[in-house]
Amino acid sequence: MGDDARRPPRPVPEMSARVPAKRLAGFYFWYYAAIGALIPYLGLYLLERGLDAAQIGLAFGLLAGTRVFAPFFWGWLADRSGRRLRVILSTLGCALVCFALLPFLPAPGPLILAVVAYGLFVNGTMAQFEVLTFAHLREDTGRYPRLRLWGSVGFIAAVALLGPVLEWLGVASLPWWIAGMFAVAWLIGRRLTELPAVAAGGGAALWTVARRPAVLALLAGTLLSQIAFGPYYGFLSIYLQDHGYGKDSIGLMWSIGVVAEVVLFWKIGARLKGLSLPMLFLWSQLATVARWLLLISLVDHPVWLATAQLLHAASFGLYHLAAVNLIQQLFPPALQGRGQALYIGASYGLGGAIGGWASGVLWERLDQELIWVLASVFALAAGLLVWWAFGAPRSVRQSLLLASPGAGQLAAERPDIV
Repeated sequence: MGDDARRPPRPVPEMSARVPAKRLAGFYFWYYAAIGALIPYLGLYLLERGLDAAQIGLAFGLLAGTRVFAPFFWGWLADRSGRRLRVILSTLGCALVCFALLPFLPAPGPLILAVVAYGLFVNGTMAQFEVLTFAHLREDTGRYPRLRLWGSVGFIAAVALLGPVLEWLGVASLPWWIAGMFAVAWLIGRRLTELPAVAAGGGAALWTVARRPAVLALLAGTLLSQIAFGPYYGFLSIYLQDHGYGKDSIGLMWSIGVVAEVVLFWKIGARLKGLSLPMLFLWSQLATVARWLLLISLVDHPVWLATAQLLHAASFGLYHLAAVNLIQQLFPPALQGRGQALYIGASYGLGGAIGGWASGVLWERLDQELIWVLASVFALAAGLLVWWAFGAPRSVRQSLLLASPGAGQLAAERPDIV
């Protein structure tokens, strides 16, 4: 202890030494472990409970639809009250209770309603936790990927380990596993501290920022991107099961992609500030196009399909890093909660709702391979839209951005973004 006390401190950015990295990482781990249990297996759980493809698509569509307005409400409440951590814990606790009730509810109506109620609460959790994380990091945002990667590790652990467990115990036990993982995340969240709040801007200030062409283009691009993921989140497990994969193999396919995502998050942190975020977004969408086309080509070849799943590092990992960092840069501190909420609402909310609902409606009416091709078209459109908005010649970008109120200041202050 004496030697350590005399050793000069490492030159790190202000606040870095005080970042509760282990607790933030632990929250990410257990929260996304629960999501890793939910996303691959919820469709199979609903199928086991007697829902048909259209009802499953409706459930996923409504669940995604809660992301359209619920994150904004919780973001508004957190920004206005300054009690962001309390919002995080309250929403997560209520979501836990909703999911724990699933085994006791009849299908389909009450079961679907409980899933929707879960979504209304859980969609107030992660958007605000991202804001809390960036508030702890302040200018040291290069550390974000290495904190966020623990969410991916949790996702992998849940997907890989839960598959064999569900083969043994049955998929009916799924709600208990998800509720338990959320409970651990809630307990870790209790050990975090609230940061001093930044005075919240009003609604007029929010919409001044939100209606800038750069922001609108980014939100539209994220919406299209998540429409492209509709069949993936709702029907990938069912698609693989129809092609002869067991639950353990399905879990393995999900986890392989997230392993690649972890490697990306680990390696990209120190380089993130030197990379073009709009170009990362474009590459993520091109990777999604390639991924869906390879999926339908290789579904009957497990080894090659597993290799194609490595594209998840780009199709989701690069997408997430580009989107959350652009939102964090485009919105001032007083609007961070609602800025992230707008992103969640447009992308995982409206985009996910449209993608989930449309996939359910079309799944038994069209050739399934055609649905994946259509999803690829939406991903390509998303990438091209954001590339055009951010990557067009500088004179074009500035003329468009300066046409909206308040955008001139952003163009002057952040020419790297606009």
